[in-house]
Amino acid sequence: MMHRTALPSPPVAKRVQTRREHHGDVFVDPYEWLRDKDSPEVIAYLEAENDYTERTTAHLEPLRQKIFHEIKARTKETDLSVPTRRGNWWYYARTFEGKQYGVHCRCPVTDPDDWNPPEFDERTEIPGEQLLLDENVEADGHDFFALGAASVSLDDNLLAYSVDVVGDERYTLRFKDLRTGEQYPDEIAGIGAGVTWAADNHCLLHHRGRGLASGHSVAIPTRVRRIVGAGLPRSR
Repeated sequence: MMHRTALPSPPVAKRVQTRREHHGDVFVDPYEWLRDKDSPEVIAYLEAENDYTERTTAHLEPLRQKIFHEIKARTKETDLSVPTRRGNWWYYARTFEGKQYGVHCRCPVTDPDDWNPPEFDERTEIPGEQLLLDENVEADGHDFFALGAASVSLDDNLLAYSVDVVGDERYTLRFKDLRTGEQYPDEIAGIGAGVTWAADNHCLLHHRGRGLASGHSVAIPTRVRRIVGAGLPRSR
């Protein structure tokens, strides 16, 4: 007779009736308390959930490793995207074996009349290549990293990019002078992922959270225009 190993009991979240009313509609949520990410009780419950999942799926670890190595064997880790031309530059992204994140680069156009993407060898040096942004450097020292946007001004001189190192989808906007490689010390926190340069190369458009809606962890977006120049970018 076969004996099956008894599975651990799953953690059960307590129910705390929380009443919310909006525009005359009433909603009662017994799990509203789980929204508090800083609560020791919430953290303990999530850790119990993770422990339960690990224990009940431990027997799948060999299969997970097999699938991982099969996918990895079919993945070209050192690679280069098809270059995209804008103005006098070809823009592209690189990936490298052993690196978790991409590297953004550009190289000068050699023939102004040729708009066909050049065929580069990802393992050889590209003449005039300029490193714009290395996501691996940005991610260093953080448990989480996501690049929201990377936008080059229309005069090709400034890079604005947004990063999230927490995982809450609230990004920090950073700036880099592509002529000198200088990273500006000024940052703009709490914005949305996207960012777009205006045609004057000084104004920048993005969204930012106006705050939190009452009782919710949802940022209300508002459009913002920044003027980029000496000192901290100014809002309008």
